[in-house]
Amino acid sequence: MGVYPTEHVIRFVARNLYNSDRFHIRVLDYGCGQGAHTWYLARQGFDTYAFDGSESAVEKTKIRLEKEGLKASLKTMDAINLDYQNDYFDAVIDNVCVSCNTMENIKYMYHEILRVLKPGGKLLTVCFGEELDGYRSGKEIEPGTFQNIKEGVLVNRGLSHIYNSEEELTNLLEAIGFKNINCEWNKYTDGEHIVHHYICVGEK
Repeated sequence: MGVYPTEHVIRFVARNLYNSDRFHIRVLDYGCGQGAHTWYLARQGFDTYAFDGSESAVEKTKIRLEKEGLKASLKTMDAINLDYQNDYFDAVIDNVCVSCNTMENIKYMYHEILRVLKPGGKLLTVCFGEELDGYRSGKEIEPGTFQNIKEGVLVNRGLSHIYNSEEELTNLLEAIGFKNINCEWNKYTDGEHIVHHYICVGEK
């Protein structure tokens, strides 16, 4: 966990960013955790940026990059308060970070992502779907948003919004202002638990 990049992130980068002057392609790893995607982006030669709300996560990412002589611009920062300038990134990668919030904050974060993307820039956002083991097993604090999920891979993971359909996520992104939205889904087992993701790409 947290060591290697996920297949859907690699697929997004390969489809959208590989055939470019990578040194001049600015990519943000939104909520980097222990830095698996930051490491991958830096290793592939992109102008890589990353942040996380956890100082220890950012420090682990920094140490990993330094060991391999890789570079990225790293910050400890709350996702609600991005300090990047407007129209700054060619791509933003959100791998189940935004969805770990209330819907009010989710909408705000997507607006912020839209703000920092360049015109034509792309967002990859990955969220949990309704076939996930543990869906509805926690306390529902608003439609689709749960605390203290008691089953599956989200046990002890805090707050999560779980989308009840691909259309829910697509409609939300369209309402924020993203265009040319394409959504896929992925379902697999992690040990004895079913994991269900919606994987959406949108453009500014």
